[in-house]
Amino acid sequence: MTIRTLLSAAACTILMAGLSPNANAQLYSYEGFDYTPGANLDGASGGQGWTGAWGAFSGSVGASAFTAVSGSLVAPVAVPSTGGSALMSGTDGTLQLSRSFNNITGSAGTTLWYSWIGQRLGEATVDPNNPYPRGVNAGLFDSENASRTERLALGNSSGAANDAWSLIPEGSGSLIEQSTTPFSTLSWAVVRIDFNGAGSPDNAYLFLNPDPNVEPAIGTADATVIGTTAQNDYAGLDLIRPFIGGFDSGNNRPFGVLAIDEIRLGGDYASMSSIVVPEPTSFALLGLAGIGLLVRRMRK
Repeated sequence: MTIRTLLSAAACTILMAGLSPNANAQLYSYEGFDYTPGANLDGASGGQGWTGAWGAFSGSVGASAFTAVSGSLVAPVAVPSTGGSALMSGTDGTLQLSRSFNNITGSAGTTLWYSWIGQRLGEATVDPNNPYPRGVNAGLFDSENASRTERLALGNSSGAANDAWSLIPEGSGSLIEQSTTPFSTLSWAVVRIDFNGAGSPDNAYLFLNPDPNVEPAIGTADATVIGTTAQNDYAGLDLIRPFIGGFDSGNNRPFGVLAIDEIRLGGDYASMSSIVVPEPTSFALLGLAGIGLLVRRMRK
């Protein structure tokens, strides 16, 4: 085989690997919190697939309210993780963050997967059912819809009956569907949204620590919301908004804290646990640089 033939074949292989749809073609947005430990993440723009940086959705972001943490969160299942993690706290008052992504229209017959690794932290109360009664969650929004901005949140609501990982349509505690797993238990939470078209009720399923290599069956969901009304229409999503409740003096509820990592939005289950690779162009160039080095050595 000539050097030219070897170069052509290897280049083709590298380019195909860089462009492989199995790598991360269905991963829409990813945040691995690969930042300097201790940094204030207000304005941070790492990860991929986002259309804006982290910023305040409402109010302000205190210097110690949204910070980078060294080391990834280690889920009970083997989910690949890069970079560090983040801590979101309501210590300075209710914290509402946001980050935008490309509009997900929610066409009939399509599915959105949404996941992150997380754990509810903070001061506990003596309530045996829910020692963490202040709301902490991360919701998906349609920022262009003035009447129904918030569509579906993952986490827990203020005053919820139990400390549990939950699905919260419209962020409303009256619509909450709870699992039996405490929100204070570190978990990999995966949400599946099956769209039935804009204006139609959609279905949502929560899976906690599923097998990363096998798509979970709907019947194994830890919490389920079967759409019946307009409140279950999740089409048009374009923004994520973590909500970390501050101290609620009226109900004596301590402020919330959330450890979070590996936020993902994608079109298939595989993208929820795939290894994030460099962008195709840079990946291919890196490979070609290696081929060039190999060829130079062969010519010596």
